[in-house]
Amino acid sequence: MTRDVLTVASSATLAEIAGILARRKIRRLPVVSASPDGPRLLGIIARSNVLHAFPADINPFAVNAAESIAAIERGAGKIKVTASDFMVRDPQTITPDAPIEHAARLMFDHKVGGLPVVAKNVLVGIITESDIFRAMLEVFEAPDRAIRITFSLTPGEDVLPLVAEIAQRHGMRVTSFMSLPQHAPPVCVVQLAGEKVEEALEEVWKSRHRVLNVVHLVPESPAK
Repeated sequence: MTRDVLTVASSATLAEIAGILARRKIRRLPVVSASPDGPRLLGIIARSNVLHAFPADINPFAVNAAESIAAIERGAGKIKVTASDFMVRDPQTITPDAPIEHAARLMFDHKVGGLPVVAKNVLVGIITESDIFRAMLEVFEAPDRAIRITFSLTPGEDVLPLVAEIAQRHGMRVTSFMSLPQHAPPVCVVQLAGEKVEEALEEVWKSRHRVLNVVHLVPESPAK
């Protein structure tokens, strides 16, 4: 999660919020109130909430948005609403110790791009789709020479003993092991890293387990 979270008070104006979202290039802002224990989450504001709160002819995130908003505020139709008027109250949240797949499931089911992270009613961070993607990259990215093997499983089949034995025999490491029982058919995805890739793969082919896919992985060159 991102720990240093930018927040706003419930009294922040719509124009102020639009400016923060545009300048900081972020998509959501938690709305909080101060407490002795830390910031208490009151709600959350997304870019879409801000966009829908403005007249259709104004893009609050445009370069000249401040001038347009100021013109409206000087006219008859004044924009004086605050965060408390249009924030999403009681948003979906998650705790710091929740599994990352739980966060991904909540985002998917509720069609949201981020979740405030709350501990004992205090906001301690925020986790977004980008954080999930980064975590998945860390799980699957190959730090050195590796192979990723996808096994098709029958009911009760277990490939872990085979993988563990092959890894130990050839001085390799199991860098990820993922079982997907809901997949049709059920599959298991294993990643082995080390120099003796071909030797390990030869033993896999000789086993009685059904292999659907083998991907050879190499470390990516550092971005320049």
